[in-house]
Amino acid sequence: MKFYYFSGAPSPRKVGIVIAEKGLEIPTVIVNLREGKHRTEEFKATNPSWTLPVLELDDGTCITESLAMVHYLEQLYPEPNLMGIDAKEQALVLMWHDISTLEGYLGIQERYRNSLDFPEGRALPGPVSYDRIPALVDRGNRRIQAFFDKLDRRLGESLYLAGDRYTYADIAGYVYCMFAKRVTGQDSAERRENLTRWRDEIAARPAVLDQPG
Repeated sequence: MKFYYFSGAPSPRKVGIVIAEKGLEIPTVIVNLREGKHRTEEFKATNPSWTLPVLELDDGTCITESLAMVHYLEQLYPEPNLMGIDAKEQALVLMWHDISTLEGYLGIQERYRNSLDFPEGRALPGPVSYDRIPALVDRGNRRIQAFFDKLDRRLGESLYLAGDRYTYADIAGYVYCMFAKRVTGQDSAERRENLTRWRDEIAARPAVLDQPG
């Protein structure tokens, strides 16, 4: 296998943490997003959508979505379990992953990609050019606050997002928490006690400390 990665980008970081949690050693190819290396013809042959991460299998198959990569790795390397043991836990992991992605990550992306600091024509990832919509910056900020309020409430009911143990749902939520801090310049855990407890615990895990960004 081969893992295409860039430090600091949230989707590659999620998969990188999973790889580290499972103690895997997968050859890594760094694709510098800031220098536009994902928009070259060379990388387009690997992923026509110009996005990271990519997991290239030994037979040349390229898996391009982070959740699909984590599912694949979980099937090959089931320990430590990160995607849920029984049907209920698996459903809760996927549910909180989707909540974090749809309500959190996409809100952060609205705020980030529609700001005047982001390159014109790059409001959405991929080869198609989309103009910024400045009004989405304010909506993104509101979505970010609503999302972290929701996480804080959940973490007041449960030690982790999907239940009483650490799973991929927590990896996704944590990565988005740190991404939001970088985008907004504000600590999303500030004045959210449950979120702070959870964030600090995950940040101290060796697999998370090993992942830059």
